[in-house]
Amino acid sequence: MLFSSTFLLNRLMATTGGSWVWTAVLRYAYTALILTGWLLLRGEWAGFWRFWRGSWRLWVLWGSVGIGVFYSLVAVAAEFSPAWLIAGSFQLVLLSGLLLTPFIYPDHRAKLNLPALRMAGVVVVGVLLMQVENVTQGFSAKALLGFGMIVVSTFLYPLANRKVLLYLETAPVRVSAVQMVLGLTLGSLPFWALVSVWGGLTGPGPTPQQWGYTFVVALLAGVVATGLFYYALALAGPNATLLGAVEATQSVELLTTVAIEVTLLGAPLPSPLSWAGMTLVVLGIVLYSRL
Repeated sequence: MLFSSTFLLNRLMATTGGSWVWTAVLRYAYTALILTGWLLLRGEWAGFWRFWRGSWRLWVLWGSVGIGVFYSLVAVAAEFSPAWLIAGSFQLVLLSGLLLTPFIYPDHRAKLNLPALRMAGVVVVGVLLMQVENVTQGFSAKALLGFGMIVVSTFLYPLANRKVLLYLETAPVRVSAVQMVLGLTLGSLPFWALVSVWGGLTGPGPTPQQWGYTFVVALLAGVVATGLFYYALALAGPNATLLGAVEATQSVELLTTVAIEVTLLGAPLPSPLSWAGMTLVVLGIVLYSRL
């Protein structure tokens, strides 16, 4: 539910003239500051920093991929599609995570789970039904581009998460969920520095609304929701199918996003076909979780 703030406020900033550059950059600048302060208060910063410096290349690589490029695509897509459609399309992460499995794990976990793939197929059909509205109401190249960006992002997110988790299995120290979030966030900062320079040279700075909205997104989604999410991934352990199930719990953000966007932000109700698609998405994820 907390993750839904990302899609809702990103869409709100996009429709009020805010550049996607600052929507993305400010969120992770705030996230880095909040989590660094938290570790300092708990006296965990020194040990974490020694570990992070010893493997900084890994954190920079997957922070740039799993946070930098991933969230840039999500922020840009908010300029082309309503929040509920982006949240729904992002549920393709269930299928993406499964398809990546053979390319990530070197052991028995590399085997594809065929029953899980069938359930993920139900989610795919639901997402495609949701996207039909974009085509039937006048084909939009931008809407298609936005959908393509979300599809790519659904591969980058689980790829980075699982690569880091795989490394941490043999790491010399135990890393908490908060430390993992901060590790990837710090790793993404060089990417965001380049993006902010480009944004400053090509357009205006952040709007007044962006300064506040990105802080809310950073706190709710970047700190609380992501911290809980990585903690759940840690509880799932090395079970690739269970990792996919944890990733699938994000389906709740679809229902939350629809409810808030329609009731509070005045967005039009999705069409009956889109509702049917959303039903299939949730049904597919519920069936998947029963595996």
